[in-house]
Amino acid sequence: MSRLRQRTKQLIIVGIAGAGAVGILFAGYAIYQVKHMHDMKTSLVRRYETQIQQLKDENKRQSISGWALSRDISAGHPIRIEDIRRVELPADSVPANFIKSKDEIAGKNAKIALSSLTLLTPGVLYADEPIPDDLRWREMGFIQLPAALERNDVVDVRIQFPTGQDYILLSKKKIEQLSGEAVTVTLDEMEILSLSSAIVDAYLHKASIYALAYVEPQLQAKAIPTYPANEAVLQLIKKDPNIIARAEHALSLATRRILESDLSGVSPQKAAEFAGGQADRTAASIKPSSGDGFEMSP
Repeated sequence: MSRLRQRTKQLIIVGIAGAGAVGILFAGYAIYQVKHMHDMKTSLVRRYETQIQQLKDENKRQSISGWALSRDISAGHPIRIEDIRRVELPADSVPANFIKSKDEIAGKNAKIALSSLTLLTPGVLYADEPIPDDLRWREMGFIQLPAALERNDVVDVRIQFPTGQDYILLSKKKIEQLSGEAVTVTLDEMEILSLSSAIVDAYLHKASIYALAYVEPQLQAKAIPTYPANEAVLQLIKKDPNIIARAEHALSLATRRILESDLSGVSPQKAAEFAGGQADRTAASIKPSSGDGFEMSP
């Protein structure tokens, strides 16, 4: 009986040991599988991260950093630092001459109207010429002006003689101020002398001095003045400096007579219709403000 019990105990111990060994093996296998899965996951994550970085590097190599406008700029207006921003663009869509440094942009003017996000190149910009020491303001009321002339337009001033000879007197002048029949431009010393000669020439020979506006001044080249200053006229100016004032006054009267002649051809009905249209536009531009007064609409 005791032997049976002894054997039973041994069998129980052996069973427990076997179960423990199986459990240990299972646990070891489970741990191995978990570690193996973790290693696989880590390897996969690293591989994906490497591929993502490679794609980023490739995209960076294929894109180019340039400068574009942050707002619309009209032709002739200066571009300031706050008007531009850096942009990243595909390399195959960017012109070879794009501007890389903002220092090449600030202070320059737009040749043409540019919209927001336009990538800037040297071809759409120009720099103002340095201001010479002899530059002066000159107001002129004796020039026959185009009917549609506006401030900031650019014109050539020409002189035409009764013989049909026509010369360029002043080239590519910006209308700085426009008041009725008088315009203000800037002239250097040589232009002042040439203008003085032309004024007296026009007075003596019944010539007319008139202006022609440029279509695209930022794109069109400056015309070369062709008017030859008359030596005899310059000598006359030296002898009698007051002749310039008399000649300018006579030309102003002649210009006024031309204007009055044009105005006399307008019928009273057309004049009334024009005045009514002006009044309607003025009324439409005024709207009630949030307070008690009125404000001008933009």
